[in-house]
Amino acid sequence: MEQEVKLTAPDGDTLEQISLDADILKRCNGAPWTAKPLVTTYLDTPGRALLAHGFGFRFRIETQTQRWQACLKGEGNIVDGFSVRQEWEQPIDGPVDRLSLLPEGPLRQQVLTLAPGGEFLAPLVETAFLRRLLLLTLEEGCIMELALDQGEIRAGGKTLPLFEVELECKSGPTAPMLRFSHALRQRYPLIPSWNSKFALGLTLLTPRP
Repeated sequence: MEQEVKLTAPDGDTLEQISLDADILKRCNGAPWTAKPLVTTYLDTPGRALLAHGFGFRFRIETQTQRWQACLKGEGNIVDGFSVRQEWEQPIDGPVDRLSLLPEGPLRQQVLTLAPGGEFLAPLVETAFLRRLLLLTLEEGCIMELALDQGEIRAGGKTLPLFEVELECKSGPTAPMLRFSHALRQRYPLIPSWNSKFALGLTLLTPRP
């Protein structure tokens, strides 16, 4: 289960200010920020079987290391930016064009209960962004990963800018993470996100009057 808070920032300058925040830096045990350029493609069957069950499926590559990962994630409910969602992740050698060709494991088993494995996958949404990561130690033994994402979301020939702050609880209770999120919102112009990156991309595919 993924437990995280998503906050939308107005611009890259805000993300830069957060990266230099003294309260954040004193909680990282002296570790530096790490940066990963990521490109993600969300796919589904032609009949959108996964979406019909409330799931998103993606391939993601870390472009510097050429490491690929497959992920199946439930959309779940997002309340005030906080969501708890089912998630299956697995490193892979590269993308495949059918779900049945995924390597054996829990992700493959789960995704084949939701969608036919023999149908060719069609791309729906792509994201390309730089992710900066820092692991923080909070109160009550909460270990939290803080991510600053800057890039864009692409779908249907359209784009959306992406300036996002993600807080993910890696271990321990979530209450300290939620308090930390509230404190960040007091210091910076951050708005709770009501949609995942995938869901935002899907809005680009919906015709508007």
